[in-house]
Amino acid sequence: MKTLVATLILFFVSFQAQAIKVTAVKNGKALLDLEGESVKTGERYLTINEEGKKKGLLTIRQVKGNKAIAAIDKGSAQVGYVLEPYETRSAHHRSRDKASWGLMGGYSMNSMTVKPSGGSVNLTGSSFEFTGFYSMVLDKNISAKFSGGYKTLVASGTASSAICDNGTSTNCNANISYLGIDALLRYTVWQNKTFDFWGGAGLGFLFALSKSSNVLDTSKITTNQTIDVALGGDYALSSQNYIPFQFTYALFPNNSTSSANQMIFSVGYGWNF
Repeated sequence: MKTLVATLILFFVSFQAQAIKVTAVKNGKALLDLEGESVKTGERYLTINEEGKKKGLLTIRQVKGNKAIAAIDKGSAQVGYVLEPYETRSAHHRSRDKASWGLMGGYSMNSMTVKPSGGSVNLTGSSFEFTGFYSMVLDKNISAKFSGGYKTLVASGTASSAICDNGTSTNCNANISYLGIDALLRYTVWQNKTFDFWGGAGLGFLFALSKSSNVLDTSKITTNQTIDVALGGDYALSSQNYIPFQFTYALFPNNSTSSANQMIFSVGYGWNF
């Protein structure tokens, strides 16, 4: 989990690193480091602070090599602010005000501890899921995401004594498929013209479709719940389409006989309404 969080942070930093930056401000003008980007005289740009909020409007007046000078038309510019095209950002923000839907595929790493009569065993494994989702904007930086689809939990392990398969085996396993429904409340922590980075939390509800195990009492597996914590992002391809990706840590509430969690990385394709 730490490795994946670090990767997401590096991805976030890479977006900042590639943006046009303000390097100096004097007498109503800003000196810009273009970071390899191509700009033209007369183009307008918004200045964006570290929190992703727009602070001012600039117009490019002179371009030389990898540097440019811009006039500050409105608001402010400070060293370290990044620039985004005015027209592109406006169009993209309008698309973010829309509801959207999409499809996602996920890969999960599963961990489970089972405590049958006479001992306990740790099970691990991997599985997959396929879901559809619907998201809606609730406020400026707050949105809700609802998803549902086919989910699985597969894990196996070796016990220190014969406690599985009615006390005849040390090889233990569980294979469960669910119809799953999740609800996340999300907060956008950073964004630029093409990318939203968010964090969220919510609940999952699981309804068993099929189940097999030589260590769990499958007659008691009907429904389950999870507590979900998630990090993710939406990468805009256009004003209508985007690529969502998401990391979810799903914790199954403990009981007297078992506990489990899943770490799920998923990616998909989304459409704005």
